[in-house]
Amino acid sequence: MSREIRYTYRCSSSRDMTAADPRKFPFPPGIPLIALLLAWLLGRIWPIPIHWRGWTRWLGWFLFFSPFLLVIWANSTFRRHNTVANPLGKVTTIVTAGPYRYSRNPMYVGLLVFYVGATLAFCLPWAAILLVPVFLALQYIVIIPEERYLQAAFGDQYTAYRRRVRRWL
Repeated sequence: MSREIRYTYRCSSSRDMTAADPRKFPFPPGIPLIALLLAWLLGRIWPIPIHWRGWTRWLGWFLFFSPFLLVIWANSTFRRHNTVANPLGKVTTIVTAGPYRYSRNPMYVGLLVFYVGATLAFCLPWAAILLVPVFLALQYIVIIPEERYLQAAFGDQYTAYRRRVRRWL
């Protein structure tokens, strides 16, 4: 038996609305982390013999650590605008400053860059194979429900933001 939880939230247009919250996934970083663990395990069971060039590891380490700067920037932008970074939290405003000028989902862009970095840094060919499923899981399990929530909560303000800023890059 499915239990539907209803949320009441105040929109920036000062109207109250009650709607079923479509956001369900509590920890989006879990998607790439589980995929990396699965890739490592698959590599132990069914290794794929690939010769990784030396520069790929250096590039991987750069891509592995650099997204943390993007996530810190995105989180601090949320804090300055008094809204939450928690994907299930109560959003109080549409943030259009900082990295959100360039991407509606800079934290998820950071997760994918982190994933690609880990793939290269740890030489995980199975992770390269799982990249598309990781992307699709983030897109359909996390991002699209978040966008439905934001559209219901902020209406025309979110529609205008969606027209100006791309979902990914």
